[in-house]
Amino acid sequence: MKKNIPLHQAVRQTTGGVFIKEVSPAANIPPVTYAHRDDYYIFGMIRKGTCRISIDFCEREAYAGEIICVRPGQVHQILESGDAQAFLLFVDSALVDTDSACILSEYALFPFSFQPDAVIRQEFLQLFDMIRRHQDIPVSPVISSAVVRNLAGALVGIVTSALQVQMSGSRHSRRQVEIMLAFQNLLAGSATLNRDISYYAGCLHLSAVYLNEVVRKLTGVSVGRYLQNELMLRARRMLIYTTLTVKEIGQKLGVEDPSYFTRMFVRSVGMSPTAFRRKYLG
Repeated sequence: MKKNIPLHQAVRQTTGGVFIKEVSPAANIPPVTYAHRDDYYIFGMIRKGTCRISIDFCEREAYAGEIICVRPGQVHQILESGDAQAFLLFVDSALVDTDSACILSEYALFPFSFQPDAVIRQEFLQLFDMIRRHQDIPVSPVISSAVVRNLAGALVGIVTSALQVQMSGSRHSRRQVEIMLAFQNLLAGSATLNRDISYYAGCLHLSAVYLNEVVRKLTGVSVGRYLQNELMLRARRMLIYTTLTVKEIGQKLGVEDPSYFTRMFVRSVGMSPTAFRRKYLG
């Protein structure tokens, strides 16, 4: 029996759309170390120590003072908790305002180690403690839920505002970033990817040449390569959070020939789809 990568849902974790967790060697609740995805946002600050994490199969070290943002749907896990003490805020996507969501989408386009200044880190901890206090000792469930949501909104706003400030120093054209985000939204809204670049260019009211120029400038690869990378990301996600066979996954992604799909996967990931599934699911 194949295991699925679980989807953690906010509605099953809390009735108010917000919950928190502290991760540390001394914490009573062990960290979630298996690969999973959520339908909510995660904002985590590492207060001290280091750990090793994976977000959408990109593994890296995370250090003290860093704030980590994970968007809904991204497959992630703590590979090594190490000696890290971290504070995690989980927020239902319905509670994240449009402006903040756009900033987080842009950050995902150009991710970097986000280490805000001491003031932002202190405000994060203060709001975290206030959320914990109102959840642990509710005066009134209705009032406490509203207070917690407002506090979480403030924390999200502080984090995304600080992110926006750091990203404002980017040399990328604002217009080109907006085009790239619109292109990503088109891809996200499609169950299968259209391999015809002119299709997406037409949807964005651009020429195929200009769309390719924008994508190459912002990501370093052509539209064709970007679409293939997106296809392989979807394949990796489906391999570990569905029980579909490799052939079925290829067909769902629009690749009818299973041998060709496997060759594409090996070129992109460095191992076969079966070996990749075994690596994450055992």
